[in-house]
Amino acid sequence: MNHTFPGIIPASKRQQELVELLGQPEAAGSIVHGRSFLPAYYHPREHNIPVALIHFRSYHVPLLNLFMHFASHAASALAIPISKPIPLPTQRSLWTVPRSPFVHKQAQENFERRTHKRAIKAWDADDEVIDRWVKYMEAHVLAGVGMRVVRWQRAPVSVGTLTMDAVKNKFLLEMEAKTRSSEKVKALGEKIIEQELAAAASASADPTSQTIVQSS
Repeated sequence: MNHTFPGIIPASKRQQELVELLGQPEAAGSIVHGRSFLPAYYHPREHNIPVALIHFRSYHVPLLNLFMHFASHAASALAIPISKPIPLPTQRSLWTVPRSPFVHKQAQENFERRTHKRAIKAWDADDEVIDRWVKYMEAHVLAGVGMRVVRWQRAPVSVGTLTMDAVKNKFLLEMEAKTRSSEKVKALGEKIIEQELAAAASASADPTSQTIVQSS
C-alpha cells in the first residue's frame, strides 16, 4: 500500500517500513523519527470503562486539527485507548453593527465568528496516566486552541458499604453530641433548682430577713 503524506513526496521503502513498524503496539511508546507524518496508533479497549472526555475548540480549523494530531500521538505514547477525533457542531456567533454614525447610520455591517469543536474520549487508563496526558497537553497547547477536561473517577470496591458505614458513624456522633448537650442542660437546671430551694429555705428560717409590707 502506497502512503502519501501532505506536502511530501510519495512514501518510499523506508517510509513503508515506518508505517509497518508504527502499526505495532510495542512501537507506540518508542522514539521513531518521522512519526509525526503518520496517524497515531489507537490502542484497543479492553474493559471499555470511560475515564475522560476532552473537548477542544478553536477559530482556526488547521490549527485545531494539528493539535488533535498531537494529542492523539501523546495518548498513543502513554498507551491510553482513545477514540478518533469526534467532530462536534460548529458554533456560530453573529453581530450587526452600524458602519458609520450620523447620516450613514443606516448602513450596517455584519460580522460572523465560527467556533470549531472536536472531542476525544479515553478509556481504561489509570488516573495518574490521565493526569500526565492532560498536563502534557496543557504544557504544549497551541495558541488559539482551548481545552476542557471531563473526568470520571473509579469508585472502590464495596463503595455502598463504606458509604453506609460513614453515614452511620456521622449519625451516631450527632446523637452523642445531642445527648451530651441535653445532659448538660438537665444538670444545669437541677443545679439552679437546688440553689433556689436552698435560698428559699434559708429565707424562711431567718425571720429578720423577711420583708414586712405595711399597708397604708
